[in-house]
Amino acid sequence: MENQIYVSLAGMTAEINYIRRRIPRFFSDYLIEKPETVDVVATATPEGVAAELAAEPTAGAFNAETACIFRCIAERSPFFGSFLFHCAAISYEGEGYLFGALSGTGKSTHISLWRQYLGDKVEIVNGDKPLLRMNGEAPEVCSTPWAGKEGWQNHSIVPLRGICLLCRGDENKIERVDPKEYMRLIIQQVYLPREKEALFLTLGLLDQILQKVPLYLLHCDISEKAVKTSFEALTGKPYPNE
Repeated sequence: MENQIYVSLAGMTAEINYIRRRIPRFFSDYLIEKPETVDVVATATPEGVAAELAAEPTAGAFNAETACIFRCIAERSPFFGSFLFHCAAISYEGEGYLFGALSGTGKSTHISLWRQYLGDKVEIVNGDKPLLRMNGEAPEVCSTPWAGKEGWQNHSIVPLRGICLLCRGDENKIERVDPKEYMRLIIQQVYLPREKEALFLTLGLLDQILQKVPLYLLHCDISEKAVKTSFEALTGKPYPNE
């Protein structure tokens, strides 16, 4: 097929069959030569793009096509050990942290504050839809090109050290919480495949990660104190700006 590229995502190889010429640029950081084996085939069809547009009429044809490809990959990724998690993922000194919240409750703002106050030691792995996986016994967060409206992503895979759920608050406080008590909110951030086997694999991977990675609930405003509060809890280190 003429409109065909190959990419690597979270250790998966994917063949992407696309319609619009802008698609290779969207995947530019993830492009690879044709591999010996392909794990996932993602094909953007006119029907698939139309379905995405019907679900999100203001998206535009290009974004609908990337969403169509995203859905193909997200449906199959659990068979290769990873799943999509709706969050903002950053790394600090090479270790990964996730900030999850319902849309509009400030995860992009919070990671921007980390960048503002902690500087170049902070890198944004992905601003919206990273892949999570288990590498043996080690949880990892992996970048993808689906990085939200800001396009924040850095083609990288880093060890996952903490997950933080954000809530708006008048004061800054953080506590470690039991994942079972917040499972409804966590599940809302997970891409749940339609196929039963893929769904079971996703839930199994999520359970493994939550057994390994501490979960926190952060009430915060938009200030440096909010960064200090989450930084010290997640990293276990003293805040460097004091």
